[in-house]
Amino acid sequence: MLIKQAIADEMETLQGTVADMLKGAIEKALNPLEKHLVENGNILRSLKEQADGHAKKFDTVFNKIDSIQVAVRRNEKETSLCIMEVTKMRRKLNELEDRSRMNNVRIVNLPTGVEGDDPRGYLQKMLHIWIPSIKSPNSNPLEIDRAHRIFYNNTSRLRTMVLKLLRYTDRQAILEGARKVRPTLQDGTQLLFFADYSPGTTQERQEYKEIRIKLRQKGIDSFIIYPSILRVNNKGTRMSFKSAEEAKEALKSTVLDMREDPGH
Repeated sequence: MLIKQAIADEMETLQGTVADMLKGAIEKALNPLEKHLVENGNILRSLKEQADGHAKKFDTVFNKIDSIQVAVRRNEKETSLCIMEVTKMRRKLNELEDRSRMNNVRIVNLPTGVEGDDPRGYLQKMLHIWIPSIKSPNSNPLEIDRAHRIFYNNTSRLRTMVLKLLRYTDRQAILEGARKVRPTLQDGTQLLFFADYSPGTTQERQEYKEIRIKLRQKGIDSFIIYPSILRVNNKGTRMSFKSAEEAKEALKSTVLDMREDPGH
């Protein structure tokens, strides 16, 4: 009986010892894990704080981008309005300059120097010979205010002669008469007579050059009215265009062959 009791006591003691050993071993094994969990928790909290900070920064950046986009759209609108105003002012300036030139005529292909030191007197004499229609008994004598040649950097190029008449009717008589008789010099050179416009208006009118050449090749009449409106008469149909682009688009499929070069 005593032996059984002793064995039972020993077993109880052994169980307690083993339990204490297991508890200590488990605690020893778990302590590093708990430490790592705490450290990882701190790291995760730090990462979350950083992520929150970046999110706030992104929100700030996106807000700034939105503000910039709004400002850009506003600036684009204001720029468009400014361009429109500048275009209007340029056209008004062109119109004012054109008015100051409304009595002018340009003569192209007149050999340099034939006028000597008196271009006004030379033209006063020769215009009646080149264009007999302006020497009408019922018309007033042709009166030229002044005449000069345009300067070019290229000295080999014939310098255009510009004359200013006292009357607009004389200017029209010269232009209309020149279109009818096509004046030529003794060597066969054809003199060309043009109205004198501002550089801006001249450039706008020059943009129709390619189209008018193609129209002429097809036997279609065209002319430009002031300031730069193209009129086309094709088989009884009259068309008007305010720009070369508009004319090309309207005529390319019917009248003109304006297709692009395949090599481009």
